[in-house]
Amino acid sequence: MPGSIPAPTPSLRGAVHEALSDLYYHSWRLVPANVVWSVVAIAVLVALAVSPFGLALAPILALPTAGIFRMTASICRGEAVSFWDAIGAWRTEPVAELGLGAGLVLTGTVFAVNLASGIVLGTLLGWAFATLAFWGLIATWLFAWAAWPLLADPQRATWPVRFRLQLAALLVLAHPVRLGLLGIALGVFLAASVVAIVALITISVVVAALIATRLVLPAADRLDTRIGFGAGHGLALATAED
Repeated sequence: MPGSIPAPTPSLRGAVHEALSDLYYHSWRLVPANVVWSVVAIAVLVALAVSPFGLALAPILALPTAGIFRMTASICRGEAVSFWDAIGAWRTEPVAELGLGAGLVLTGTVFAVNLASGIVLGTLLGWAFATLAFWGLIATWLFAWAAWPLLADPQRATWPVRFRLQLAALLVLAHPVRLGLLGIALGVFLAASVVAIVALITISVVVAALIATRLVLPAADRLDTRIGFGAGHGLALATAED
C-alpha cells in the first residue's frame, strides 16, 4: 500500500537464500536469458581479441544485462515474469540502458588505466594516483550493482532515469558496508564461475542479479522512505493495492 513501511532489508545471507529460491521456481525462464547474455558477451570478447577497438562494443552488453535485471526485479516485486520480458527490456529504455553500460565501461576503463599507470610509475605520487583509481574502481563496481536493479524496477518505471541513478548512488553512500560485502561476494562468485565456464554461461549471471536485486530493492525502498527522495521530487513508489 502507498505510504506503508517497506519490508526490512535482508542480510546478504537472506538475499542469497531468496535468490536460490527464485532460481528454483523460475529457472526455465532465467536460464535462457543467461544464455543470451553469454552469447553477447562472447561476441564482445571475440571483437576485443581481434582489435582493441572491440572495447567500443562492450556497452552492447548492457541490453541483455538490462533484460536479466528486468526479470529479477519483476520477480522481487512479485509480478508475473517470462523470458520475453528480458527481450522486451531491450526496447523499453535502450538509450538509458546503453548509456549506463557505456558510462560504466568508460569509467571502469579510465580507472583501470590510471591504476596501472600509477603502479608503473612507482613513485609516491604514482601510488597515490593508483590508490585513488583503485577506490574509483570499487565505487564503480558497487554503483553498477545498485543501479541495474533500480533502473529495471517496475515500481519505479515512471521515475526519470536520472532520479533512479541518483538513488543508486545515495544507496551506495548510505550502505557502503552492506553493498561492499555484496560486491565482494558477487565478484568472487563470478570470478569462480569463469573457471566453471558452463555455470557462467547458464546460471551465474542470473544468480548474481537475483542476489543483488533481492538486497538492493528493499534497501532502496527503506532509504527512499527515510529520506523522502521520491517525495522530494514529486514521485511516489508505485505499490500494488490489496
